[in-house]
Amino acid sequence: MRGKYNVKTLRPCVGGGLVIEAHFEKGFSMEALCKLLEGIAQCSERLGVARFSHEGCTFTLYRSGRIDVRRAESEDEAIRLIDDIKPIVEAAFVEQPLL
Repeated sequence: MRGKYNVKTLRPCVGGGLVIEAHFEKGFSMEALCKLLEGIAQCSERLGVARFSHEGCTFTLYRSGRIDVRRAESEDEAIRLIDDIKPIVEAAFVEQPLL
């Protein structure tokens, strides 16, 4: 693993900042994730994706445990923001890592 959350910069974001990809070690139960984020996020159990904003950045969480952070200023900022949201979403982690 390259570092915390295996963070890597993908490209500049059209809205400013960067698009950063990261990964949790576990995937999500989308049913549980959508319930946790109800009223906060756009969420689709069927598509396996949830999207919401936090501190001016847009987060997209995927069933596999992948996270995209848009409009982050740096990989370090993305890691800090992921650290912020992890306690909120970790109840939706599935015990077995998804392949």
